[in-house]
Amino acid sequence: MRFNLLDLLLPRETKFYDLFIEHGEALVAASRKLRDLASSVEEGPAAREALKTIVAEVKEIERAADKVESKIEIAIEESFITPLDREDIHLIAAYVDNSVDEIKALVGKIETYGILHLPLRSLDFADIILECAQELEQAFARMKKKESITSQIKAIGEAERRADVLFSIAIGDLFHEKADAIEIIKAKEVYEGLEEVVNRIDGVGKLLRRVMIKMG
Repeated sequence: MRFNLLDLLLPRETKFYDLFIEHGEALVAASRKLRDLASSVEEGPAAREALKTIVAEVKEIERAADKVESKIEIAIEESFITPLDREDIHLIAAYVDNSVDEIKALVGKIETYGILHLPLRSLDFADIILECAQELEQAFARMKKKESITSQIKAIGEAERRADVLFSIAIGDLFHEKADAIEIIKAKEVYEGLEEVVNRIDGVGKLLRRVMIKMG
């Protein structure tokens, strides 16, 4: 790669936003895989193979997200001027990466527990997670164009509140419908993992709101 002193001293603002968008795309991809898992109707060996495939795909997406985070950190170090505060850029990258990590951790736990069909409300959670991820991806695209992201941040916040209500309903249903204690524990951990993914993405939205307020 040819070294360009001008790019080092006066980087285009789009460099960081392009990386944010790439990071957001990874989160959307992982969220889609989680939704695929929640909506799976495969049975027997086919269900096990489908779970194994999705876990492997999410791990690959997570590795790609890690690489994007590394590129962002390198860009911070190499850039003389950044479009946002360096600490804010670092936090945005870390928060998005943590969201992808949370999805990987959840699907890994599902595989470890041998859960071939997720609890009843899991698909509703997966829909909310995908919605939040898409709103975040759109927010990054709008930031690149210097457009308002108020609508996207609001949508993520509203989705998080729906997830809170859904969690309460799901846990209530769980204790009414399941008699096996082990199955209750497994399902409860899945619901807690799903809620945590929503919370992580909502955390990115809250961080973006603070950054936008700071920038005026």
